[in-house]
Parts: sequence; C-alpha cells; structure tokens
Amino acid sequence: MTAKAYDPHFHRILTWALLALLPAAMTLPVQAQETADGATLEPIVVTATRSEQNISDAPASISVVTGEELKTAPVGDVSDAVRQLPGISLTAGSQGRREVSIRGMDSSYTLILLDGKRVNSREAVFRHNDYDLGLLPVEAIDRIEVVRGGMSSLYGSDALGGVINIITKPDADTWRGSLDSQVQTPLEGEGGQEYRSSLYLSGPIVPGKLGLTLLGGLSKREIWKAYDDEIIPGTDINRKNLTTLEGRQDHSGRARLTWTPDEQNTVEAEYGRSYQRRHGKFYFRSYDEMDSTVIRDDASFTHRGDWDWGQSELRAYWERSEPTSGEDKLVQNNYTLEGNISAPWGRHFFTLGGEARWVDLEAPGEFESGGASTHQQALYLQDDILITEELSLLLGARLDNNKYFGTHLTPRGYLVYRPTSELTLKGGVSTGFKAPTLRQLSTDSVVTSCRGACTIVGNPDLEPETSTNYELSIAYDKRDWGTSLTVFQNDVDDLIDIPRQGDGGTYEPINIDKARIRGIEMTANHVVSDFGRVTANYTFLDARNRDTDKLLANRSRHSINGRFDWFIDDRTTAFLSGEYIGEQRTYGRSGKGDDIEGYALFDIGINHRFTDSFELRGGVTNIFDKRTDDPDDDYSFAERGRTVYLGANLSF
Repeated sequence: MTAKAYDPHFHRILTWALLALLPAAMTLPVQAQETADGATLEPIVVTATRSEQNISDAPASISVVTGEELKTAPVGDVSDAVRQLPGISLTAGSQGRREVSIRGMDSSYTLILLDGKRVNSREAVFRHNDYDLGLLPVEAIDRIEVVRGGMSSLYGSDALGGVINIITKPDADTWRGSLDSQVQTPLEGEGGQEYRSSLYLSGPIVPGKLGLTLLGGLSKREIWKAYDDEIIPGTDINRKNLTTLEGRQDHSGRARLTWTPDEQNTVEAEYGRSYQRRHGKFYFRSYDEMDSTVIRDDASFTHRGDWDWGQSELRAYWERSEPTSGEDKLVQNNYTLEGNISAPWGRHFFTLGGEARWVDLEAPGEFESGGASTHQQALYLQDDILITEELSLLLGARLDNNKYFGTHLTPRGYLVYRPTSELTLKGGVSTGFKAPTLRQLSTDSVVTSCRGACTIVGNPDLEPETSTNYELSIAYDKRDWGTSLTVFQNDVDDLIDIPRQGDGGTYEPINIDKARIRGIEMTANHVVSDFGRVTANYTFLDARNRDTDKLLANRSRHSINGRFDWFIDDRTTAFLSGEYIGEQRTYGRSGKGDDIEGYALFDIGINHRFTDSFELRGGVTNIFDKRTDDPDDDYSFAERGRTVYLGANLSF
C-alpha cells in the first residue's frame, strides 16, 4: 500500500423534495415524560452534538428507544431493539447474521457507540460483524439513540450512514440491581431454543464519592434447522440437516468504577470481557462446518470536568478482538485517545475536539508480512448558533489525517426552526469520508469466503468513499398526537463493493463511481386517552448505481412498521406489532437482477407487574410463521419462524 494524494470532491447543493402522502404504520418510539402538573418533558439526547439537547432541538433526525421499552418485547440484541424504527433495515452478514443498515447504506457505515466510545471489531472479526450488536445485556441499557444520516463531521469515517449510541445505566445513588431472564422456542423446525439472562448491580462504595456498576450476560441459542427434506442436486447432502440459524453462546461481563472527588471532576475506569461461539453446518456452493470462537477485551479511562466556563472530557480506551478457533485467526488491537471541550459564548455554543486512533492487525497466516497497521488523527470544531429564540444554526467541520490518504475535510451545516412549541422544521447538508480498511487495501490479505468456494484479496488502487447528505424534515407534536415527514438524499462517490459473479474464483473490492440513495420517512403517533397508544412509520427508499441506473441489491423500497400498546390497567399492558419488508432487488451469480417479494411479520405480547419488583412477560413472534429460509427465494437472511417467548424481571 502506497500513500496517495487525495483530492476531495465537493458537490453543489441539490434542491429535491417529494410530495407524497403514503400510508404510515407503527413503530416503537420514545415516550415523553410528564411533570406533576401534566406538562410534557421532551427526551434529552447527546449523540447529535456530544452535548445534552431536547430531541426536537437536536440538529439531526433522531429516534430513541428507552430501557423500559426494551423490556416489553423479546429483544435479543441491538438489531431487535431498533429494527422497527424509521429508516432502519436489517441486512445479512455471514451465516445470515443480522446487521443494521441506516437509510440504505451498507451496515459498515453504521457506527456503533457504547457510551460514546466507538465499537470497532470489523477488521479482525471478518465473519462476526454482528458481534458488536450483542455486546451488552439489554438489562444494562438505559436508552439507545439512533441518528439517521451522515455524522462524519463529528464522529469520523464510520458514520457515513448514521450512529447508534448505546447508553448504559448510570451508577446508582443507593445499592440496587435487577435480574432479567428470557426463553424463546420456535414452534416450527427443529431446535432454535434460546435462553438469555442478564444482571445489573450498582451502588456506592463510598457514598457521594465512589460508585461501582457490574453488568453480566449469558445467552445460548441452539442450532435451528428448518429446511425441508430435500437432497441438494449434485450432492448427497440432505438440506434438512443443514443449519438455518447458527447456534451461539455468549458470555459477557463489565465493571465500571466512578470517582467524583468534587462537583467539578468525575473519573471513570471501565473494563469488559466478552466470549462468543458460533457453530453450524452450511451449504453455499460447497459444504462447510463452522465452529468459531471470539474473545474480546476492552478497557477505558475517562475524565469529565464541569467548570464555570463549560465542560471537558478526556478519554483513552483500548479494545482487542481475538478469534481462538475457526478459520479467522486475525487479532485486532485498537487504541484511541480523544477529548473535547464545550462552552457557551453569547449566542454560540462551541465544541472543540480531537481524536487519534491506531489499528494493529496480527495475522501471520493471512498476511505474508505477519500483519498490518494504520493510524488516523482528527480535529473537529462545531458551533451551535442561536440566531433567534426560534432559529438555530449548527456549523461544524472535521479534518482527518489518514496514514494512506492524507488529509480530508468534512464540513456540515444544519438549521433548526421552531416557530411554535409544536412545530419543528429541520434541514441540512453534511459530507462524509471513509478510507478503505486494511484488508480491503492490502494484496497481502487473502480471505477465504463463499464457504470455501472463493477468495477475496485486497485492492491497493481503491479510493476513499466520499458522500454528501441532504435532509429536510417537518414535525408537528402535541401532547396526545404527532406526525413528521423527512426527505433525504445521499450521493456517494467511489462506493466500495465486491462484485461476485460466477461459481467461484478470486474477487477484489472495487470502487463504484457513483451511487445515489434517496427516500422519504414518515411517522405518526396517537395516544388514545388512557386506553392505549398507536405509533407508525413508513420509509420509501430508492438506492441506485448512478452509472448504470440499476437498483442497489438487498434494499427494500418500501417498509412499514406498526405497534399498538393497550394499557389494560396500572400493572398490565399488551401490544400488537407489525412490520412489512417490501420488495427488493437481488443479483444472482449471472448478474441478472430479480425482485424478491415483500413479506410481513406480526408479534403479540403481554406484560404484567405482580409487584413493584417482579414482572412477567410473554407472547408470540412471527404469528403467521412467515418464512424466508427457502434457498430459491434468495432472501438475504432467514427470519425465525413462529416463536413463543416468556421472560421475567426481578429488581431488588
């Protein structure tokens, strides 16, 4: 890999709007809290600017899922928690593992944060890209903030599509804890039983000075076999013996110490360790038995200051991913040092920050040189300007310096106008920059894929991907109902893709010159007195290769989500939710495009709190047993069939 001079591309701002009224359906939104006098308090978010803001004032499209909402449904990982939000779709990793895509961008453009720290294991865990989504037990999560749209000006190259920030519960002032357990079993096929338990324990060691939080999670899923009794043509393999959904075992633990010596200073030290095993039997052009294990460690040290002039934060963290079995033996170490200060000055609120990251790969079996490394540094500046009491303007820019591609500037501008407390208009333009990964760049890297039928090698001629994002939205929210409409467009240059055609061979990533992804997001919600709540969203997506005008693969053009919550009494609630994943285009080995039919999923459940500390929940997911595991249908991943679940939560 040789250094290249990078020439940044800038685009003219496009004027584009779609006027449409399309049926909305339902999702799981954050609920505003009420004060004692009945006034509504807006949710507070931090991800859009790294500082606290009301969600309506935040310069971005944001959805929030609270920890309490996570308990009302059979949530296994983050993909379950966010899949019914507007603009969100699930895509397939290896072995059909689910990954999160935002507004049609590949899942690699979704930045996962844990309490603001990036989670970065994609280099080492090539076949375990869903690992980050199972990082924490649900019981440990306070809320999940999802920012839709490019955020590279603040978070860097991984945030071209958006950001998912998993925010854990803070240390408790008095000792308290909770234990959550859940079992699920499919009613169709063979196996697939899943068991999950998580523990949260928090309290003061020295009251007012030193606090401790302990988190733990255990989960196990048996292999699910749901294929029909059929011999695969040209082989002696019976499809019914193959794995539809892989088996998995996860164990994780995390400890955090928080020291507050005075009102101005807070110091946190945190350590986590996770273990994951994946196993199954698959056939894709060839037969393959998979049994792999990944161990992950991470540690961080953080100082936060609350001063008379503003706030500061300085953080250093390390993470290590190490496969201990299976084909991949590539070890990844990430080191990050970052900090920022923020302060008001008249009608301005400034945030100035910097970041330095180093990535080291150790892979004697894959790299002839024994490994590879890269580093990147960045400075960013953001000014949130209160022009009037109703109008604010955010201006920001990030300057990245990449080892292989030099410096690149990613600016962003965003307006928020609130003429009344109910009406909000937002809009802005942001840019993004994403350098190829070490594996994508290096010809020294040779990865076996396609169940052993092909190999993937790096391409040193790759160019960085760049993007320009446009967004315009209007929202109207009253106490018992609300609605919103957002139009967006993302123009991507030099999009990296791995075209795979034929029955095998050697493939390499290439740059697609231009791609365009645009769409509409609509939401609606209504509280029906004390009886219940209806919430809805609809997403239209048009994602194309601008050079060929072909639709990009495996992106649903229409998606609808819906949920009705019934408040039976003070201790009992029930819900019915629905999700429609619309028609999408797929390209087979011949390169000819085919359309995959859309499908709908429906879930039902009930929660009952027996006492203030004990709660039971149960229900059925995929009520009508919609299946996507037929190999001839070419769906990107298999939805689990009709499944019964039962869960319990004990707090103490």
